[in-house]
Amino acid sequence: MVFDNVYVKLSIFTTIYLLVLIFFAPGLDHLFTTLEEDKKKKENNFQILGEVILHVIVLAVGWYWMNNFLRKTIESFLKVTIKEQTLTAIEMITALALIGLQKNLIAKLEYITIEHPFRLNK
Repeated sequence: MVFDNVYVKLSIFTTIYLLVLIFFAPGLDHLFTTLEEDKKKKENNFQILGEVILHVIVLAVGWYWMNNFLRKTIESFLKVTIKEQTLTAIEMITALALIGLQKNLIAKLEYITIEHPFRLNK
C-alpha cells in the first residue's frame, strides 16, 4: 500500500495540515488589530505587549485543537496511524507555518523588540 512509505505519509499529512492552515491562520490573525491601528489608538508598549501575549495564547489553543482534530480526522478517514515521529515533524512544520501566517503578530513582535519598555539601551 502507498501509505506504508513514511515519505508519502509525511507529504500527504503536511499538505493537508498546510491547506487547513492557509484558511485557519489568517482568521486568527484578523481577530487582533494591526500595529498601525494600535498606534492610532495611542496604545502604549505594555498594551501592545499584552496583545502579543494574548495573540500567542489564542494561537496555542487554536493550534492545539486544530492539531487534535486533524490527526483524528486523517487517521479515521485514511485508515492510517500517525506515529510519533511523523507527528513531531508535522507539528513542527505546522507550528512554523501558523506563526509565519500571523502578519499582525509578527509586526507587533518586531515593534516590541525594538521599542520594548524594558530595553536598557536604544
